[in-house]
Amino acid sequence: MTNNMKHEIKVYMTIVAGVILAFSYPAFAGSRTGSALHRRFFVASSSDFVGDSTTDNAKALQAAIDSANNAGGGVVELKDGKFLSGPITMKSNVTLRIDSSATLYAISSDTAFAGLDPFAFIGCDHDTNVTITGGGAIDGNGQPWWAAYEATGVSRPRLIEFWNTNHIVIDSVTLENSPMFNVSLENSWYDTLEYDTILAPSNSPNTDGIDPATCHVVYIAHCLINNGDDDIAVKSGRSDPTDPNAGCSQLWIKDCTFLHGHGVSIGSETSGGVDSMYVDSCSFSGTDNGIRIKSYRGNGGNVRHCVYSNLTMQNVANPIWISGYYPKIASESDPAQPVTATTPDFHDISIIHVVSTGSPTAGVMVGLPELPMKNMLLENDTISASTGLTIRNAAVDTVNTLSTATYGPGYILQVNGTFSRLTSVQQAPTLPSKYVLEQNYPNPFNPTTMISYSIPAMSHVTLRVYDILGRLVSTLVNGEQAPGEHVVRFDGTGLASGVYFYRLESNGFTQTKKLLLLK
Repeated sequence: MTNNMKHEIKVYMTIVAGVILAFSYPAFAGSRTGSALHRRFFVASSSDFVGDSTTDNAKALQAAIDSANNAGGGVVELKDGKFLSGPITMKSNVTLRIDSSATLYAISSDTAFAGLDPFAFIGCDHDTNVTITGGGAIDGNGQPWWAAYEATGVSRPRLIEFWNTNHIVIDSVTLENSPMFNVSLENSWYDTLEYDTILAPSNSPNTDGIDPATCHVVYIAHCLINNGDDDIAVKSGRSDPTDPNAGCSQLWIKDCTFLHGHGVSIGSETSGGVDSMYVDSCSFSGTDNGIRIKSYRGNGGNVRHCVYSNLTMQNVANPIWISGYYPKIASESDPAQPVTATTPDFHDISIIHVVSTGSPTAGVMVGLPELPMKNMLLENDTISASTGLTIRNAAVDTVNTLSTATYGPGYILQVNGTFSRLTSVQQAPTLPSKYVLEQNYPNPFNPTTMISYSIPAMSHVTLRVYDILGRLVSTLVNGEQAPGEHVVRFDGTGLASGVYFYRLESNGFTQTKKLLLLK
């Protein structure tokens, strides 16, 4: 297939994805209130509860929820107070309305949560048409749980965990200080989360914002998430009998703001497959990652048809982090292994109109040697970072995309990493005016580092590495090279820690610099 044909196909896919993104949100999205789904047969108000921050309202709240459910639907409302409660269970056709003048606090006693399934402050299982709304707050009282987890590894409840549900609405509430995940949705359909604020300290362990797991048709919009782990984590750790190739599908994430946290993630559980996720018009500031797709052999699956568009990132540690290795990327020498049903298979992923500044690295797109990533598209993106985007075992097409690095090239190509420029009009490169040998980066390094240099004319070039006694360690370049900027990788595997020197020689020019290997 020619590059032009590939470009036409990708443009078509992008147009189709854009149409879906613009016009195919679930019909219920943007309703701003789920209570319209629930006939008000039953209403329980704050006069039925005690908002003194010390009285446990769990029994009263549960009785009200059960009564509303038994009546065929209703509203349980909290106003004007701080309402302490043990864990409660939501039921079908019930709205929990927490007014802006109210906060629902979770009790911190671990005995109150003993034996719960779902293991959550607010749980739900096999129910439909459930809403949490009202403009108020739900506080998980997580500090004692975080301390206990750090000390003993104790299991912690989620703030909200719904299983086997559909038509869930969480609208206009603040969720804060969750003991663990804030919102966990397992095997759920047709869910809307919008205008929510999710808060936890940046060092709070595993306080994910929103985790759709084996879910379909989920709409997340206008949320602010600032927490201690994944802002959003899409998980697919088991097959869905209704769609064996996509445990998660049709997810929309739009107009959200992410501060601390690990960004918008897919994985690490992807064995059930993920199909059709659209992330549009979101901003990231100070997150550990922006776009992240993560998995590993034995836990991977088919992840495809994901479109990330119109994103802004500032001071994000890794704007793009897509890899079949997790949590640590193996060396380039990692051998290929047999492909199985749980081999990470990432393909047909588009990153369009992304602007990222102030990052230490542009990130990685690193697939597995046995199943490289394919049909990866970067279009109309501008990424500036200290070091470039590492591409390995991945085929990446770029259209009008600029990746610039303070140190070294904008794209760092490793084993079986390719990128093609499909831009119809390319700007002519500016040739260097003189010979330049740059400082290697990183330095110190272990075990690899990149060495950049520029030559102004066609000439014979040698680039060699010597030890501190002047003995030749490695010849990296020895031959004719065209004018321009060049980058080579030096691998110190097998060498002892210490100071080494690298020397560039070409057409009478000689320059030597020092590098430091620390193991």
